[in-house]
Amino acid sequence: MEALKQVRMVPPQLESSIGVNGVRESDEFVIEAFQERKKSFKLNRTKYTFESSDKFHFDFTKASITLPFFGKESGKFELELITDAQTKQHNHKSRYIFRSLGDSPFRINGIYCFEAFLERGDIVDVGFNRIHFPRVPSAQIKNDILSSKIVQSHISVMIEGETGTGKTTLAKKIHEDSGRSGRFVHLNLSAFSTGLIESELFGHVKGAFTGAMNAKRGAILEAHKGTLFLDEIDSLSLDLQTKLLLFLDNYEVRAVGGEQSTKADVRMIFASGSKLSKKVEDSLMRQDFYFRLQAGCSLSLENLRQRPERIVELCRQFEADQAVVIDHELLSFYSSCRWPGNIRQLQSHLMKKKILSDGKKIVLDELDIELNTLTHGFKKSDGDNIVSLEVLKINYCYDVYQKMEKNLTRTAKTLQLCQNTLKSYLAKKEESLRDHKVIHVNF
Repeated sequence: MEALKQVRMVPPQLESSIGVNGVRESDEFVIEAFQERKKSFKLNRTKYTFESSDKFHFDFTKASITLPFFGKESGKFELELITDAQTKQHNHKSRYIFRSLGDSPFRINGIYCFEAFLERGDIVDVGFNRIHFPRVPSAQIKNDILSSKIVQSHISVMIEGETGTGKTTLAKKIHEDSGRSGRFVHLNLSAFSTGLIESELFGHVKGAFTGAMNAKRGAILEAHKGTLFLDEIDSLSLDLQTKLLLFLDNYEVRAVGGEQSTKADVRMIFASGSKLSKKVEDSLMRQDFYFRLQAGCSLSLENLRQRPERIVELCRQFEADQAVVIDHELLSFYSSCRWPGNIRQLQSHLMKKKILSDGKKIVLDELDIELNTLTHGFKKSDGDNIVSLEVLKINYCYDVYQKMEKNLTRTAKTLQLCQNTLKSYLAKKEESLRDHKVIHVNF
């Protein structure tokens, strides 16, 4: 346990060692006491003490906090603002340190230790109590995609974007903020055969076709007074485009096999994973149907490759939601990844990392290197861009070596290669760079 005392000890250049992520004055910390409601505090004292007690209590006059401990567990801990080593005064370089004043350690991001300089995002566990030092919240993303007037109107919305860019989430958000009293009905048109889509949309009467044992209302009437979200609208056949176009002209529904039409009050939201204009060029979509979809509000969601800063924002949000800490090196690594599955892929990968990680801190490991290897397979290439497996290995090892800040030992361990093999690959890469014959492979 004695070795654990030296954690993030950073004399004498405090600012360069901790950087902007060090916990400082005016930051906040949140205490989640055992079986007590959590409480937030602003760091405005130079020293706080945490002691054992049978209840959660804060003495404002002494900056003393008592936390509930049970059984033989007890302890006394201190949170102190350390002065700048050069000026000997509290200034913008000053940082907080958390230390144990006895023989009971605490855990920081799942690792036991006795003292540690704190970074924003750290989670400190003291017994059954948790102390969280949140990151300074980044500026909120302006929700200027749609104005409130459009959201609260009856105008239709057309959303284009790659898979995983958040089309469904945006559609639900529009419905929730619209104030409509009906349901949000989501229908993925690509999930049904052509023969069933008409019945799913407009409904059918009993006996309308073989197997129609009972009448069905259909998605349009299910969404009456609400919102109907038609996902993958680009997969709709030309015949069904005509029938849907007729509905969009007057919003009257006639069930398959029925004789009467019913008026529907429904807000329409459409989504496509491909460019609809290209569908029209390829004669896979009617031009009048295309113009009808575009007659309302049209949106195009950017992918993560176009907005790398969004990757950081999503990671920060994941930290806050899941009470974990993502290592700075890993955050930088994620920012350089292609993420062909966009937001959905990133969030799924983060959840898998959380489950498989030891403790509360998520760091770069083989799972991330594997991710980079897999996403490379989505890069489109023709016969002229095909490279040999040997060249691919060389380029990939060199790419990882650069990401590992040219640390040979660490790179070899990550790639599970012996250092001599790695050196051989790197030498070949350097030689190809000198000869200007290298084939660039993007990861």
